[in-house]
Amino acid sequence: MTRDTLVPEAQLADVVTALYEDANARNWSHLPPRDRSQAYSAWVEDPRVGAILTKYMSPEAARAWIKDGPMKEYARALRGMGRYAKFGNSGGTTTQDIVGAALGEGWALVEGTDGIKPFHAQAVNQDGALAYLAWDEARNFKNLVWAALRASVDLGVAGHVVVTEPPGTATAREAADAHAAITKRCGLVLHYVREQLGSAR
Repeated sequence: MTRDTLVPEAQLADVVTALYEDANARNWSHLPPRDRSQAYSAWVEDPRVGAILTKYMSPEAARAWIKDGPMKEYARALRGMGRYAKFGNSGGTTTQDIVGAALGEGWALVEGTDGIKPFHAQAVNQDGALAYLAWDEARNFKNLVWAALRASVDLGVAGHVVVTEPPGTATAREAADAHAAITKRCGLVLHYVREQLGSAR
């Protein structure tokens, strides 16, 4: 039994909604580790979060649940993905947005092929050609390369690595040059997409 199942569904929804609203206000994606740690402590004391969770688990377990549950999924939820997707996606970059930005007009998501760890999907164009895309921020680059390389071999399709750049950030020239050299050597196509993260509902 997971901790999600310990908390009644309606209360769980209230807790996750409060967490994501507060994370947005804190600019969570750019928050340093020390400030994140302070936020976890504050949430355990928050009447909208910890006061509910501690009816069903210890304060220590509540902190661990917050960190390893909703907040671990926060970035995915803002992209409309993962098990907390319904709480996070509101105006963020969708999978179809990634497909269109990387491959251009005439390409569409193949329904049912999108997933996470890393974010990935297949796309098809009007002529029936298929492509595989793996995307995330530059810090996950090696996993993107491996996923795209494996898919290009296993599926026999073009593999695309898409480095997403969150609002207000840009990939350094040195890193971009390294990305280009690695993907070229692997026979993959490299793209950069400026991402728009959504907000909590």
